[in-house]
Amino acid sequence: MKNTKTLISNLVIISLLFLNFNRCTQAPTDVSGEIKELNNVFMEAFNSGDIKTMAGNYTSNAKLFPANSDAIEGPEAIVGFWTAVKGMGIKRVQLETVIAERNGNIVIEEGRYKLFVDGDQMADQGKFIVTWEKVNGQWKIARDIWNTNNPAPVARATENGTIYIVHNFVKADKIAQFEDFNLNYLKPAAEEFAPELKKTVRFLKQSDPNEDGTFSYFFLMDPAIDSADYGMAPILTSKYGKEKADEYMKMYSDCLKKHTLNVAVQTGW
Repeated sequence: MKNTKTLISNLVIISLLFLNFNRCTQAPTDVSGEIKELNNVFMEAFNSGDIKTMAGNYTSNAKLFPANSDAIEGPEAIVGFWTAVKGMGIKRVQLETVIAERNGNIVIEEGRYKLFVDGDQMADQGKFIVTWEKVNGQWKIARDIWNTNNPAPVARATENGTIYIVHNFVKADKIAQFEDFNLNYLKPAAEEFAPELKKTVRFLKQSDPNEDGTFSYFFLMDPAIDSADYGMAPILTSKYGKEKADEYMKMYSDCLKKHTLNVAVQTGW
C-alpha cells in the first residue's frame, strides 16, 4: 500500500513537471499586427513634432542604443535625443515591422526604418530590434537598438594629414567633354583598378565661372596616400590599353586652359 501511494505521488509530480515544461517551451506568439498599430502612433507623434507623446511609448527605465553613441537612458534623455533628431532636419520616420513575437510579458520586434528630410528625400535607412514590455496592461518600449544600412563614410584626413588639391581650369566650350572623360572613362577605370585610391578622391565643380571664362573643377584627395600614384595614365592604361589611354589623356588635356596642384595639411579645426 505504501509503495502504491509513493508511486502515485511520483506520477503526480512528474505530470506537474511535464505540464510546467510544456508551458515553458510554448512557441512564441506572433503579435506583429498589434505592434504595427503602436508603431503607427509612434510615427504620427514624431512626424507631427509631438516628441513627448512619442517618448510616452517608452518604459520609465527604457534605453536607446543609437550608433556611434553611448546608451541613452530615462524619459528626459529620450525626449532630448528625439528632439535633437528632429532639430537635425528629420521630418518623417517610417517604421516597418518584419515580425514581432511575444513570450509572456516580453515582445521582441524585428523591423526596418527610413528617415526623411525636406522634399521627402530619404536621409537614412536601416534595421532595428525593439524589446517591448507589458506595463499596466500596455506595451511599452524597453530597449531600442538600430543601425544604418548606408555604407560607412570614408575616413578623411586627421590633424596634420596631407590633402592634394588639383585645380582644373576648364574651357567653357569643353565642359561636356571634360565631364564625359571623368565620368565615363576615368571613373570606371579607377573603380576597377584603383578602388582604394578612388575612395579618397572627391570631384567638385565650382558653381560660377572664373573671371577668364573658365570653370573650375577640383580633384580633392582627402586623405592623400603619400606612397600612392594618383596619375591618370597608368589607371587608364590598365583598363583600356596604352593607345586608348593616350587618346583619353589628350581628351583630358584639350579641355584645360591650365591646372595646378596644391598640397595642404589638415589643421586641428
